[in-house]
Formats: sequence, C-alpha cells, structure tokens
Amino acid sequence: MTDGRRRRPRDSRGLSHSGVGMTDDLIMRFRLQQVAAYRDLCGSIRRSGRQNVGFAMLMLFLACYSFQPGAGGIGQFVFILYAGLALAEFAVGLFKWVHPSAEGVLLDALILLLFAAWNLGWQGIAIMAGGPSNIFIALLGLYMLWGTAGRFRAYLQIRRLFADRPTRDQIAWFDELAYEIQTADPSTDNQALDLPTRPHWKAKLLGNIAFFVQTRGDAVVITGPGDFEIVRERIDHGTGYRKARFRMYEQSYPEFQIEDASWDNYRKWMAVYLPPPDDN
Repeated sequence: MTDGRRRRPRDSRGLSHSGVGMTDDLIMRFRLQQVAAYRDLCGSIRRSGRQNVGFAMLMLFLACYSFQPGAGGIGQFVFILYAGLALAEFAVGLFKWVHPSAEGVLLDALILLLFAAWNLGWQGIAIMAGGPSNIFIALLGLYMLWGTAGRFRAYLQIRRLFADRPTRDQIAWFDELAYEIQTADPSTDNQALDLPTRPHWKAKLLGNIAFFVQTRGDAVVITGPGDFEIVRERIDHGTGYRKARFRMYEQSYPEFQIEDASWDNYRKWMAVYLPPPDDN
C-alpha cells in the first residue's frame, strides 16, 4: 500500500538526487547526460515509427490504385504481395514505437530494400518485355533505394549508441526525477526554478548540476553553472515577480516574469558554484 505520493527517485546504485551519496558530481552529470541522450535517441526512433506507418498507408493506396485487388489473376497476386510489404512496414512502425531500438531501424531498412527491389524489378521486367515503363514508379524505386542506404548507415550508428545504454532502473530514476522537477514549487523547494518563458522550463539545482525540463514534452537539458544565465530587472514592483531573461548555452529565450522564490534559489546557488570574481 502507498499513500499516493511518488517515491523519491533513486538510481540503480542508490544515489539520491537530493545529494546523499553523490561524492562525484562529474560522474553524476555524465550519467544524467547519458540517460538524456538515450531518451532523445528513443524519441527520434519513435517519431520515425510514425513515419513508417504513414508510408505504409501510402503504399497500400498505391497498391490499390495500381493493381486493382478485385481484378483477379496475376494482378490480384501482385496486389497481395505489395499489400503484404505495406503491412510489414506498418508492423515495423509499431515495433519502433513500442520498442525503440537499433533492430527496428534495421528492419525498416530491410523492408524499404524490398520495396525498392519490387518497384525496380517490375519496371525492369516491363522494359525487357517491350512494354512501357512507369517513370513515377521507377523514380520511387530509386528514391527508396537511396533511403535504404541511409537507413543502413543509421542502423550502424544507432547500434554503436545503443551499445552503452543505461539500465531500466536508471531510466526509471531519471523519469521520476523529471516528473518531480515538472511539479516542483520554488517557494517550497530551494533547489527548484520556474522559468515561464517560451518554451516553459523548470529546473532542479543538484549540487553543481542544473537539470532543466520542459513542462510540455520530453525535452531535457543537463547543464552546469557557467552554461546558463538568468538576468532580472532591478526595479521591485511589489508583486513578487519581475521581468527576466534566460539564456542557456548560446540560445536566448523571450522575456518572462520570474517569481522572487525562483530568483532567490538561483542567486544562492550561483553564489556557491559560480561566485563573482574577486576585485582584489
């Protein structure tokens, strides 16, 4: 039984994001960046899975348009084979969405190679038989062949990236931490920042690591004290908010209203990890 609250996230070695047990911030930052890069990679594979599904629908349409499934004879046989390839493409798209991996990219390349061979093969048979060729289908087959080469290259690259993938416990710990950051309140959590610019960022200050999460979507950025900056106007309007600007790496974000609690948390953290230079 639980009380409905989310448990404090921990990684597979028992390191808590609160700082307990974190004896080496560099190792922790590397681990966070590794998991963030892995999540981005999985996200890109999932997005390509949606493209596979769309491509499969297009191929089914072309199969119905070109081969007329109710015609019977060789036309119906060709339609069944073509539709089978399209359904295989559809299945690969679902596989990449549910289980993003290098193997899904390889299956995508193999299916696309079969599509290219199918289209170019039929055009070759038509030419050898003295019949007319369909220039659109021929160009489509060449485009598929070119895309196949790109997918095989992507598979080799992704396979290397997936070779050092984080564990499930580390990914779960990372996701729990990201959720906690999205729901953190700077007025009650002195490690939290709320930056309602566009897009809306929230952050957690963990030792000398700043863990940024967008409130919508899966975007995550792991930075240090010198990698981002918040500048606030000097005039206090008595509202608890002031105009501010936010820069992370080389990107500047639109002006927004920052609450005093977020500014105080940021100022105290910067005073510890990036103090101003000594004029003496």
